[in-house]
Amino acid sequence: MNKNDFLKGLEKNLKYMSKEEKEDILKEYSLHYVEGGNNNESDEEISNNLGPPKEIAKELNAVYALRKVDEKKSIKAFSTAVLSIMGLSIMNFIIMIFSLFVLLIISPIILAFIIGVPIMIFSPIILIVMGFVNGFNTIGLGEIYEVIKGVILGSLLAVLGYYVAKSFVRLFIKNLKWNISIVRGRG
Repeated sequence: MNKNDFLKGLEKNLKYMSKEEKEDILKEYSLHYVEGGNNNESDEEISNNLGPPKEIAKELNAVYALRKVDEKKSIKAFSTAVLSIMGLSIMNFIIMIFSLFVLLIISPIILAFIIGVPIMIFSPIILIVMGFVNGFNTIGLGEIYEVIKGVILGSLLAVLGYYVAKSFVRLFIKNLKWNISIVRGRG
């Protein structure tokens, strides 16, 4: 494979990144051909040493997507990283499907948490609204006690939920990095 075919194949398979970043990658791989030419290597030898452009692009896409997850921490970045990593091997695909299945099973708990915690934290507002609607004389000490308990419990659950979610994000990123290192042969 000559230099132009290699670079076209690489460019064709680079996804999810800006035009400037693609150009930087292509310039970097062009330098391999310049250096190889200085060492009297043919384009075919250089291409064989570098490997298939499609596989290189898959790895670069995965690394790029993982870097974006570290920077943005958005759902789009996560899904792009998952798809890029899944493209590296079938084992990753199996792991991701299993993870999605587990997420599907625990999603009612997560949904209840997302709905319940804010209601508990903002329960004083609900109590005040009830006071305006029904009259403040209808609010007893039991309701006030329950609201205080709800605010404290909701606040504790919110803090706990934050740290659990943060830990899962870190675990997710470590898993993706581990998968990339396995593909590179270092894991």
